[in-house]
Amino acid sequence: MSTELSHFIIDLGQLTRNWQWLNTKTDANCHTACVVKADGYGHGMTAVAFSLFEAGCRTFCVARLEEALQLRNFLIQKNVGIDVVEIISFDGLQSSDAALYEQYKIIPALKQVSEVEFSINIARTAAKKFPVWIQLDTGMNRLGISENELNSFFEEGFINDMNGLDVKVVMSHLSCSDSPNHSANEKQRTRFIKMSKKFQTASLSLSASHGLLISKNFHFDITRPGIALYGYQDNPGVNFGCKPILNWMAPILQIRDINKGEQIGYGADYTASQPMRIATIGAGYADGYNRSLSSFGKIEVGGYICKPVGRISMDSLVIDISNVPEVYLAEISQVCLLGEHYNAEDMASDLSTISYEILTNLGSRPKRLYKK
Repeated sequence: MSTELSHFIIDLGQLTRNWQWLNTKTDANCHTACVVKADGYGHGMTAVAFSLFEAGCRTFCVARLEEALQLRNFLIQKNVGIDVVEIISFDGLQSSDAALYEQYKIIPALKQVSEVEFSINIARTAAKKFPVWIQLDTGMNRLGISENELNSFFEEGFINDMNGLDVKVVMSHLSCSDSPNHSANEKQRTRFIKMSKKFQTASLSLSASHGLLISKNFHFDITRPGIALYGYQDNPGVNFGCKPILNWMAPILQIRDINKGEQIGYGADYTASQPMRIATIGAGYADGYNRSLSSFGKIEVGGYICKPVGRISMDSLVIDISNVPEVYLAEISQVCLLGEHYNAEDMASDLSTISYEILTNLGSRPKRLYKK
């Protein structure tokens, strides 16, 4: 039996090909930024970002200032100049950490008027322009400055104060882009065009992964793919040239034969209806393998698909390998929990969720091993 630990094999070469494919979907004057928040959607933010940097990406988006600082410090260690890569923090401007944005050249995506006003004060105090993105709420009602707030802000005479800001990009986010024909998409696009006219020199960014796939009318100057970089999207009806980049491997810890009537796992929930051969696998819910997968999971064992039996434990799960010939079992020490046979989209469907949740819930305990 193998003594190796559960681990993720992440194909950085495929990641690069995914970004290149997405980049070719837009015009030459449209830049393809990369969203690497939530630890690169579970794949490892720093390794993912550096691979994409080597491929040519120069703009990275994260959700939190802490992520932005982690990425900047990593790039500095890799001798990537602080002026070479732009890092955008979607959580706006955290006033208590204001000095860090300038020190590490992190660009906040301002999400409310109070953040705009605070940024203006920073620029006035420093007597130099302060670089920002501006988030507009065009109908999702999650983050961003609404149309009424924007109009009021400019009517109150703040337009001259805005000269202290270097508004690099005006952005918004589509609520229904995974449904290309949804009427909300065009409504938001129209509102975005109208609202963004107040920022005449700024670049425009409306689309993340799914918006990029709708049509070029949604591309503007910058697209921000996230989930698509990692090989997933939620609309089966669109042309999609990206592939998943992660395989989850785990060791076989033990193999045993049990008799009819014997029970397996916590709660003795599973009773063998016939003699069985079972294998205990070294991965569990602490590694990100959801307990509900006891009813759905598909594990690839030497080319054969096996099912979990009994409850998923914290550190292990048991599978039925009765259908796997002995000759194959003698040659393998690892099984595949997540891969070509059963990817994050398949797993998400079985668990009534989305691939985003599957990937971002992958545990920190399994090592992430990278190949190019």
